[in-house]
Amino acid sequence: MEKKLEELYNRLAESVSKIISAREFRTGLPLAIALLVIIFMSGLLYCITNPTVAVIFIEGVARVFIPEFTMQTSGELFVMFTYYLMALIGVILYIMAGKESIISRKVKYMYVFSFILLLIAFIGIILALQAKI
Repeated sequence: MEKKLEELYNRLAESVSKIISAREFRTGLPLAIALLVIIFMSGLLYCITNPTVAVIFIEGVARVFIPEFTMQTSGELFVMFTYYLMALIGVILYIMAGKESIISRKVKYMYVFSFILLLIAFIGIILALQAKI
């Protein structure tokens, strides 16, 4: 019985080491961590802990966005998540363009679109924060 458990443990340890050493895992793990950070930066914890953030009824009217600084709704969570994700994609695109060895039309387009994504994300985040204040 003990030998079977040891054999099972060795097979499990071998399969976990294969997964961790895979190239896809090394590129996918930082992206997954970045996505989790973006979700938490968008305000997920506040939306989970506050039960009244999904849709709030004021005088019989359902409101998704509330112009009050202390409250955040799930609608604002998705808007901020989108802006942060656009900024992450813009940064990744900029890094990919910088790794190219020759300046070609593709690299120029990558720089232009990364700048556009970063600009839209920056303006959107600033305007969203100003709307809350």
